[in-house]
Amino acid sequence: MANPMYGQNKLDSKIDLVHGKSRVYHFGAPPVLMDDGAFGGTWAVPDGAAEDVVLHQYPDGLQLSVAYMCADGTGGEDGPTIASTGMNYIMGDTDNEGLQWVMSYPGTKGNEGVDSFTVGKAAFYAKLRYSIEDVSEVDYCFFGFRLKSQAAVAEPRGSATDYAVIGNNNGDIDVETALNNSTNTVVDSTDSWADGESKTMEVYVALDGAATFKIDGQSPTVNTQAVTFDSADVLTPWFVAMKDASASCDVILERLEVGLQ
Repeated sequence: MANPMYGQNKLDSKIDLVHGKSRVYHFGAPPVLMDDGAFGGTWAVPDGAAEDVVLHQYPDGLQLSVAYMCADGTGGEDGPTIASTGMNYIMGDTDNEGLQWVMSYPGTKGNEGVDSFTVGKAAFYAKLRYSIEDVSEVDYCFFGFRLKSQAAVAEPRGSATDYAVIGNNNGDIDVETALNNSTNTVVDSTDSWADGESKTMEVYVALDGAATFKIDGQSPTVNTQAVTFDSADVLTPWFVAMKDASASCDVILERLEVGLQ
């Protein structure tokens, strides 16, 4: 079938294949929140309890499984606030308080090529653009991929077994990886992040599982970190931020892109 002409806004199957390789989300309107206790349990209003997973359902189809990590165990937050540039996943004013989210809910089948990606099926990638009000206020604020099967925990950096991420570490941009429950490896890219600056953190996973990283479309200045995920590992995009001081810190998510290379 030929391409439609004369202004018809349609795509044939060939263009659809290319067009459908990636999805972009803009955090342009607030999400609807749902407590994950509704699955197999009793419907409940999100209550901000520590490490509770709350689903954030965005109007453009994005779904995030979000857990706020609370140092005092009482929680109090379940969703973002509105910002002119996106959604502000602000953290509270307590040291070692934070949040994390994944796109594919742990234990579910997942949507291959959309929110979960199997190493060896195709090469894939994810990009997240976000700003940080005060880069010294966060211990770390990373984005990338982690093993889909893992649950949210209070200190994800110390317990996640397989991941590849890049992001802010007190103003430095670090790459961090772990594989098969090994000790995490951190490499300072020597690139930096300024207060209030928006940057895009990018992670690419090749068909053979090799992960590479970019900052705003460019390779890090120091680009020595290498990790190769195992064949058949199922990964999901992952964001995590942890406070380093007792003052609030705006972390505004602006644009998320995921898909196949």
